Amino acid sequence: MVKLLYLWFALAAGPVWAQDGVELNFEDLPRLLSERNQMVTGSELLVESARTRAGYLRRSYLPAIDAEAGGERFQTGEHGWKTQPYGHVETKLNLFRGGRDRLESLARSELIWLSKANARKTTAAELLEARDTYWELVSNREMAKIIEESLVQNEKYLEKANRRIARGLASETDRLEFEIHRSQLQEELESLNHAAILLEIRLAAVVGLPLETRIKTPAAVAHIHEDALLSAAFDPASHPDVAALQARRRGLDLERRKAGSSWLPSLDLYGGYTLYTLREREFLSQSQRDDKAAGLRLSLPLFDGLQSRTEAKAFTLARDGVARQQAQQQASMDARVRIAKEDLKHDHELVHYAEERIEQGKKYLARTLDEYERGVKNSLDMLGAAQKYLAYRRQYAERRKGYQITKDRLLALFGQ
Repeated sequence: MVKLLYLWFALAAGPVWAQDGVELNFEDLPRLLSERNQMVTGSELLVESARTRAGYLRRSYLPAIDAEAGGERFQTGEHGWKTQPYGHVETKLNLFRGGRDRLESLARSELIWLSKANARKTTAAELLEARDTYWELVSNREMAKIIEESLVQNEKYLEKANRRIARGLASETDRLEFEIHRSQLQEELESLNHAAILLEIRLAAVVGLPLETRIKTPAAVAHIHEDALLSAAFDPASHPDVAALQARRRGLDLERRKAGSSWLPSLDLYGGYTLYTLREREFLSQSQRDDKAAGLRLSLPLFDGLQSRTEAKAFTLARDGVARQQAQQQASMDARVRIAKEDLKHDHELVHYAEERIEQGKKYLARTLDEYERGVKNSLDMLGAAQKYLAYRRQYAERRKGYQITKDRLLALFGQ
């Protein structure tokens, strides 16, 4: 709770981030995206937009009122030029439209489900990018720390080489070996620091922070067993890609039914008042040029050139096509989850192999150093042992990052 309050105050501070930085934990990412990422907040507005258009069936039974008013100057027949007003007011009340109002209302409800699925898909994509970028940044900084420590160790080896050269036990090439290695490490560190700046900018953008924000992260990528995630059951229909196709399929089926019911009659109750000009009613008195009417209107389409039949057939084919895509997408999502789980298990094993190799590399380096100081090994042996140990540490860091990236994809498939 204290950490969340701290982050809230940091967010409220705005420009202070650029100076002092903001501490960002992996668990903070979903909340930050929901509050600050405009792709996410924008998709929520699209859901609200679709929800606003719902309730069509109730509104379709409200009266519709049309009004028209104006004035015109005209000359007609034996009458001279005249200026007279005209107007029209009509109220129409829907009584029955062949069930098309209900189908339209259901179709708009499906658009809500479709927009929700698209919003979940957008959120999942943005969250996946944020999580991957976060682990890239953490791993980059961990790797930079490893290189810095290797540089310190390389200086110690260089000192030992200089002492051996001074005693005549080694040649000038021993010094050059470690100096070249130092230069390579410095170059790699410079590249890592540059990459960290780019990753920090990218992460700030995706979580909605100012681009100049300094982001504080953990010093290393953690490795936590995810047994609960591996054993969790997955429902392919819950994935937003599948849910979107399902909503689209239902919407197309409703459109098919609407097209198929176009031959059904419509029944309206109407009433109105119309004021005509002398040009339309040959009465000089204005009171004789107005009409009042009320009645029932039955509309029955008899033949529309087979348009509705063609539309119904087209929607049927589209619905069946989307249904096949939905079935294939469900199978694909199920396969992707199973693959991601297997990848996560595999990455977990690789992490532990790398962990064991670091211990072996540390022992190998220590023994090589001892033998180097005793004159049994030369500078190439010493440098080779140091480079091996560095490679093992790099590999361990990379595999822990790879594990988190794989876990991010599995979380995205689960919609978490």
